[in-house]
Amino acid sequence: MLNNSQILDMLALPKDLLDNIQAVEPSEYQAIKNQVLTEIVNKIVYQKIEGFGWKNPFKRFDGRPINYGDTIENIYVETAEGYNFDKDATDPFTKATTKLKVLYATINYERQYQATIEDALFRRAVLNEFGLNDIISEILRQLTNGKNVEEYMATIACLNNAEIYGNSTGVVGSKEFEELDISQMGATEGAKAVTEKIIDMYTSFEQPSKHNNALGVLNVSNKENLTLIIKRNLYNSINLDFLAGVFNLEKTELVKKIIPIESFQVSQEDDGTFSTNGEDIGFVIIDDRAWDNHVALEDSGLIYNPKGKYTNHFMNLWKIIAIKNFHNAGAVVVKTE
Repeated sequence: MLNNSQILDMLALPKDLLDNIQAVEPSEYQAIKNQVLTEIVNKIVYQKIEGFGWKNPFKRFDGRPINYGDTIENIYVETAEGYNFDKDATDPFTKATTKLKVLYATINYERQYQATIEDALFRRAVLNEFGLNDIISEILRQLTNGKNVEEYMATIACLNNAEIYGNSTGVVGSKEFEELDISQMGATEGAKAVTEKIIDMYTSFEQPSKHNNALGVLNVSNKENLTLIIKRNLYNSINLDFLAGVFNLEKTELVKKIIPIESFQVSQEDDGTFSTNGEDIGFVIIDDRAWDNHVALEDSGLIYNPKGKYTNHFMNLWKIIAIKNFHNAGAVVVKTE
């Protein structure tokens, strides 16, 4: 008759199988980390599951989705130019050439997000079915939040390009940002100078001009269509320092929409990661019509592996993130040091 060791050898079972089964019940609780959720110790009495939650403020600028194809053609019809009337003219059939500006934007952002749910092992990390559902829901929710944050960062990275802006000096399509030096000013004077520059740019955009967009075409913006995107510390400095805190940008007649951000110094690497790079822009004023953001694919799916007893969840976001630079947009680098 075969003994246990021989049976285990024939079945190729782990040598420590019987030892584990025959182990004496410990007198003290041994905290054992979960096999897949390594930050969680299997057990306990109470668990509270939390995660990051946030909404992308640039999402509202998305245009119509791209269900087919991969490219958007944007056409801008320039204004007609008049000529002096000639009472003796005899040829009414001369053709007039219509001037057009054409821009193309192609899908340039393709990101995928994945989460693996090993629910059989997750069960050891929670107290009940509600805990299991909570932790799975939170893991999947972070797929969406990760997608939103990266989309937000990619949108900011799109703005750190001097070639998409006009320039009040008259140099259109310039590779240099406008600069405002307040390094020799006090806090109140500096905040006032920045505010005056913002207001000046707003009022300039409301007048027909070829200087306020990168293509140098005659265009104009309605103040209701303008959004101020500004560094958070600069925004706070204006609100707190200018006129001893009495002044507030949101109380002006012009600045209706404001998006404070931490920094414009964001660039996206070839591998999709983001790094601190580019010019330290102080603020951007942009016509909402300039955004050329379109979702081409936004979906999710899952596949279950019955052998490994886990489910892989996937989420995708493909889109165009671009600027139509025949609309008004301006950026200023504010030098504080």
